[in-house]
Amino acid sequence: MNIILIPVFAIVAKDDLFERLFSGERRFKPGHSYLMKGKKVDKAYQHFADHVNRDHEGLQITRQHPDHLDTSSMKKRPRVIWLSTTLGTDYVDPQNLGSLTNIIHEFVENNEKTVIFMDGIEYLMINNDFPRIIRFLEYVNETVMKSKSILFLTIDERAFDEKELALLERNLEIIA
Repeated sequence: MNIILIPVFAIVAKDDLFERLFSGERRFKPGHSYLMKGKKVDKAYQHFADHVNRDHEGLQITRQHPDHLDTSSMKKRPRVIWLSTTLGTDYVDPQNLGSLTNIIHEFVENNEKTVIFMDGIEYLMINNDFPRIIRFLEYVNETVMKSKSILFLTIDERAFDEKELALLERNLEIIA
């Protein structure tokens, strides 16, 4: 008996193939937290925007005023939480980590596919001691794992001493 093997090829649209090969979707896994170090947050923000454009619900926690954010590359605007002592809707006092924790928890509970972008950790450190910041970030990381969300956290490593940086890096995957 002779066996004839016939190759079977999947037909994939060119744009779909490009998307699968080069998108950040494949690189960043649900339930994982990613740390990007440096002065510029543009690259991490682009990863966040890419996920928002792929039907993730986005939550952005930032030190930047919401009116100064460029969301033009996104199909839909993410929810923005401004870290500020100014009173207002979706403004959170940097000392009120409990409120920030509740916002993150409610966001991932009320949305199925979520991505979180967080900068301004240095500002939180000015208003809280470092052990409190680590406990907050550990809770956020656990929330991300449990909800299968994706977290992009950016820091300027110059603001941290060696021990603090090691604690930050411990449970986060570092991306370039």
